[in-house]
Amino acid sequence: MHNLLKSVLPICIVLGLCQDAIADAISTYGVSIDTVSLIGHPAGPFYLYLEFIDGSGVGDANNTVRVNNVSLGRGSALGGPIVFGGATGSLATGVSITDSSPVNIFSQQFTAGQKLSFSLGLTSNDDSGGIPDGFTVFILDNSAVPLPTLAPGGDYFLTVALHSSGPVFNVYGSDPSRSPSVGNPVSIPAPVVTPATPSVPEPGTAWLMGIAALLWIAAITKTAQRRRPSRRLSSQ
Repeated sequence: MHNLLKSVLPICIVLGLCQDAIADAISTYGVSIDTVSLIGHPAGPFYLYLEFIDGSGVGDANNTVRVNNVSLGRGSALGGPIVFGGATGSLATGVSITDSSPVNIFSQQFTAGQKLSFSLGLTSNDDSGGIPDGFTVFILDNSAVPLPTLAPGGDYFLTVALHSSGPVFNVYGSDPSRSPSVGNPVSIPAPVVTPATPSVPEPGTAWLMGIAALLWIAAITKTAQRRRPSRRLSSQ
């Protein structure tokens, strides 16, 4: 019984440590926005403007959004990014935004190509109070005004509400009846969102500690086996 407890207790510790990593499971999606109508438009160059709002309103840092593998479809990023709150990175290296502030912002200017696409990674922790964390994608013109869209309550192309049961997406196309700050109205269909991978745990300290503990269990088991005295059969 003593030996059994020695083996089971470390395993229980490992499982407990891994719970934190499992809670930070991240799901990845592909996002694609047709930007052909922005090529050569007088309202350019444009800005990709990403906003991540903490549902609790206090900046509890319980969720993270990652924008990677950004492709501008023969367009190019311009200048350096503007970040606020828990936002870091760039269009070239990838963007990470944690809701460590009530409002968290990333923005960077770009010249438009045929398509703006990126991979979108989302964690899925619920906020206390029932209001989910929200991620929103805007495209701004060169006057830093959002391009007109058909979205209710704001000119955005995509919004995501983060829930433990899975993210909830809403997508909208541009509004053909309204023009940007300069030039004619643009024609941008609603973004296309496709699941890229199932949820997988983010690598973290807990996983490393768990692996170390398992290696320790294997080591002490092997040592105990080596020290076990051999038994000789006595002649009858």
